[in-house]
Amino acid sequence: MSDTLSSTSYFTFLFGDVSYAVEVTSVKEVLPLEKITPVPRTADYLKGVINIRGTVVSIIDFRVLFGLPVSEPGKDTSIIVAEVIDKDGTVLTFGFIADSVTGVGLLDKKPSAASNKTPFVKLLGHVDNSLVLILDLYKIFHFVEEDSIKQTKTM
Repeated sequence: MSDTLSSTSYFTFLFGDVSYAVEVTSVKEVLPLEKITPVPRTADYLKGVINIRGTVVSIIDFRVLFGLPVSEPGKDTSIIVAEVIDKDGTVLTFGFIADSVTGVGLLDKKPSAASNKTPFVKLLGHVDNSLVLILDLYKIFHFVEEDSIKQTKTM
């Protein structure tokens, strides 16, 4: 991998056969898929909540949010618990479902026109001649938050 690029480590995971990544510092923990308690009258991509050691965490299905085909959970399906820091310093915690976790490592990163066309993709990464979509968790969290507020107002 290129030494001229930032040395940020990334946490990689799959949806189907497509690789995605987030900055490793955003990942708090990885849990096996467990029962998610649905919350009524929320968006389809909000699967519900789970209790993690006394903390209620919302779970987002990125497949639904991204408009990808939904598949049945497999033996490697996991919940990735992530944290982002808001502009005011508040730590925002949520979980998302991934088909499988592939690892942690450095990625060669390149800006791409494709990353400008979707608000959720920050950059494109490359590892072993494969593309990796690097997600912007901050933008995803705020989209979900704003969309939830809009849905609440229309009820």
